Amino acid sequence: MKVNRLVIAAGVFSLLGVCASANAAEDWEQYRSQVRVKKALAEQMSPEQYAAHVDNMAKLIAGRVANKAAGPAPNAVRAPGDTCTAATPEIGALPYNTTGSTVGLVDDYDLPADTANPTCAVGASCTGTGTAGSLPFGAIYTGTGMGPDQAFSIRTDANCALTLAMTPTGGQDLALELFQNQCSSALADCGCVSDQGVANGTETITLNAVAGTQYFVVVDGYSAQAAPPGPAGPFNLAITGTGCNLTPVQLQSFGID
Repeated sequence: MKVNRLVIAAGVFSLLGVCASANAAEDWEQYRSQVRVKKALAEQMSPEQYAAHVDNMAKLIAGRVANKAAGPAPNAVRAPGDTCTAATPEIGALPYNTTGSTVGLVDDYDLPADTANPTCAVGASCTGTGTAGSLPFGAIYTGTGMGPDQAFSIRTDANCALTLAMTPTGGQDLALELFQNQCSSALADCGCVSDQGVANGTETITLNAVAGTQYFVVVDGYSAQAAPPGPAGPFNLAITGTGCNLTPVQLQSFGID
């Protein structure tokens, strides 16, 4: 008799599992059915690329539904890289909050000292709040950036004003840099810098983001000796703004032609 009860119980749990799986599948198809892809974009994709694209957009829709149901929560997608090319896009609604650390990473990008050319030159519409002495906003201290660095990749789905705020949490003097399209040690790729020269001080960059443009937010260190290695440590990164979300460029589809 006990065996029969166990068999029946196992059958009930198995059936519940099948039902849960079926419901999950139905929910997923519902998310996929909400995806709208421009015909011109779809025609450029292989069937495999199209399927992956639809799945990515469905994940974004499912995430928004879950976030709305659960209320405010830490963002789950955190994909910074030791270099900019290794960073995959941060995805989520604003405000966006994440954490990182430059401990154990490599010093990949060293911008020129302020004695050579004090300001970034990429032309991005952004401003850093830290100043190097009497130099303009976005200027670079001798020694800024000469530490291990960590890069975050961001794009927006609409033109909007963003505020990027990085706060060290381990007592270090860290700096915040913004690059457009690619990162290097050249001022031609740098948009602006915030380096107030204060341990645990919040570094802030304001950016007029252009939809679909690739930006890299790089957390770096300040070296008092004007040579690597600079300090490394943990930090919080907050991205705020209105009228846009963080999204990979391939997710920017608004309807069917």
